[in-house]
Amino acid sequence: MNGSILQSSESLCEAFGLTVTRRHQRLALLSLARGDHQLALRLQDEVIAPNVTEIVDLFYDRLMADPESSQFIGGEHHLSHLKETQTGYLLTLGKAFDTEAYFESRLRAGLAHAWVGLPLTTYHCGYHILQSLILSFIRKMVTEDAFEPLLLFLLKIISLDMSLAIEAYHSAQVEELMRSLEKMKHRQQLLQERVRIDSLTSVFSRSQILESLTRCITEARAHGHSLSIVMLDIDHFKRINDRCGHQVGDLVLRQVARRFMMAVRDADMVGRFGGEEFLAILPGADKARALQIAERIRTHTASSPVKSDQQLIDVSVSGGVATLSQIDDLEALVARADRALYQAKNTGRNKVIYLDSEEEGLAGGALE
Repeated sequence: MNGSILQSSESLCEAFGLTVTRRHQRLALLSLARGDHQLALRLQDEVIAPNVTEIVDLFYDRLMADPESSQFIGGEHHLSHLKETQTGYLLTLGKAFDTEAYFESRLRAGLAHAWVGLPLTTYHCGYHILQSLILSFIRKMVTEDAFEPLLLFLLKIISLDMSLAIEAYHSAQVEELMRSLEKMKHRQQLLQERVRIDSLTSVFSRSQILESLTRCITEARAHGHSLSIVMLDIDHFKRINDRCGHQVGDLVLRQVARRFMMAVRDADMVGRFGGEEFLAILPGADKARALQIAERIRTHTASSPVKSDQQLIDVSVSGGVATLSQIDDLEALVARADRALYQAKNTGRNKVIYLDSEEEGLAGGALE
């Protein structure tokens, strides 16, 4: 079934696929036939109707003696309402059992008990208790020759009611379980997204950008493609925090990250490496292309000040660029880009420096 049973515009019989044919099959399975209608009337007239109040009282006395059931039943007001509902149920037991309306009412009872959270054990035991009580009144109220036919009918009709109620109960429980699973799945997706995305800047988190870099290195080696990275650091960020406060510092981080994303290509990835430091992955980029992209990031970031209330805050970034070599692993590649960034920071800032693997500490291709 799609969607909530509660919200469905179709009848419950339609919702549960209980067509005329399937209803007849259910009745045949329980050996309920047309001749049983007379037994239903006799059960009502001679047994249930004259004793319904006593049956209901005894039924709830039994349930109230059980700690779990009594906890569910609750206070006197709730008990009174339950007794009223149970009386209505008993006074329709077996009447017109082969009609859609009868099936519908029993399905609805199952749904109602599922919605209020009645324990399934209590539900099963409740049917047994009710059947036993009615049986005891059959013994007292009818002649010996009528006892066996009424007994067999009682067993069949209780089995029909129970099969329908439990079917609806089970479906409601499954539907609730599916909703719970969907909620859990959604929460899991949110948690995964939080792990993947840096909550402040909305670029990839450190763990995710490193995971992406690992994958990109593997793919670059497998296909013989170039791969470069850029380590980026906001110049004098501590000074911004000290002078303007951390809220303004957070604003600068968000704005700078947005500018990074606007400056890179669609295939490139940007992540917050830590604090005010970022890592950009440039798949397919050789040295020349990597320097071009890094320079575009640098110039775009410094193209206009960040606006904060009445303040205009000038921002710039320094960048260190490295290209994957034959001998690099992730740590070596990141370390080389970091050394290039360190050189850019220590030779004036607001510049990009490229460091070849063989240079090991010598500046190469500084762009100012």
